[in-house]
Formats: sequence, structure tokens, C-alpha cells
Amino acid sequence: MTRPDPAVLARITEKLELLTRVESEHGFGVRIEGPAPLEPIADLPGVAEVYSLFRRIEGDDFRFHAPKEILTPQAWAGSEVDPDDPMGSPLIVGYEMDSVPRGLRDEIRGGDPIYLDREDLEVYYMESTAYVYQYEHPDEDVEYTVIAPDVGTFFDEYVLGPGYPELVAAVFGPAAGELRLRKGRHAGEYADNWRRLLIAAGLSS
Repeated sequence: MTRPDPAVLARITEKLELLTRVESEHGFGVRIEGPAPLEPIADLPGVAEVYSLFRRIEGDDFRFHAPKEILTPQAWAGSEVDPDDPMGSPLIVGYEMDSVPRGLRDEIRGGDPIYLDREDLEVYYMESTAYVYQYEHPDEDVEYTVIAPDVGTFFDEYVLGPGYPELVAAVFGPAAGELRLRKGRHAGEYADNWRRLLIAAGLSS
């Protein structure tokens, strides 16, 4: 296991500070809360360190906050791997929110999860229907998309950086990221308020 990269943590911190300033200036309607310090977990190098930099990140399409299993070392020690889970009981690092009605977002944690593999620490997306199918047919291959090799890269490049359109395409399909607003003061701009924020901050296109 390798130690978290200080340069990656520094970049995430700088981006969160920049995005918070830009959001306060433009009012896109995203949520950036934090930081929320967590104790490092030896089995998951870099994971608690990244999630210590914010409590919550949320835009129109995604919600990110620390997995419940890493909130304390005791929670991690008490977490168990389901022997019947063909994916090895991955941690949930975030949720897509497009499938959750806006009026229910305070009540529902999220839609399909984005996962972190406990062993190789890759971040990947897998549709819930595919996950259920894998449970029922563990010997068959199912489709999933590896988004990043680790959680630091995931947030640095795919949530807070130029890879964000790739994240949207991986979860919602290639056409989803091109949706535009038809009316209002942001007419003609991307429908996803997080993408509009990233563009305003010069972090993505």
C-alpha cells in the first residue's frame, strides 16, 4: 500500500477553495461543505485523507460524501465483507442523483452508487441492475466501468477537473453531458450545474 500523494491532496484543496469562491459569485446552486477531518486508515491509503477535505459535494447529477465505513477506525474495523457479494462488498464513494426527484433529495441518499474496490482501490461504476445480476449469476461477467485508479485521482481529475464529462458519460451515457438549458438566465449553457461551475472556474470544458 502506498501513502497518499500530498500533491494530489493539495490540488483537491485548492480546487475546492476555488469552486467555493466561484459558486459564491455565480450561485449555480451546488453544495460544497467541509472540511471534515477523518483519521487515516492503513488499509485504505489516501481514502480518508481525501474525504477529510470536504464533508459533502453535490451538483445536479452527483452527490459525494465519505463512506460510512471510514468515518472512524472503529467503523472500519467493524465493517464486513459479504462472502456472497461477487464484487467484494465495495465501498460507496458517491451516488448519481439524476434518478432522484429533487423534492426527495433530502430524504433519499442517492440513486446508483459509484464504488471503490476494497482491494485495488479503483473507483468504478456499475448499474444496480448489473450488480443484482452478478449476485444471481456470479460466474458470468457483467459490465462495469473503471473510472480512476484511486480515489485521489477520481476527485482531482473526474469530479473537480477536466475528466468530469467522462464521468458523466460513464454513468449516464455519452449524450447526457451535452444537455443544455432551454430558458432562464443560463439558457444555452449545460444543464448540469456542476459542469457550469467547473467551466466558470476554468477547471473543465
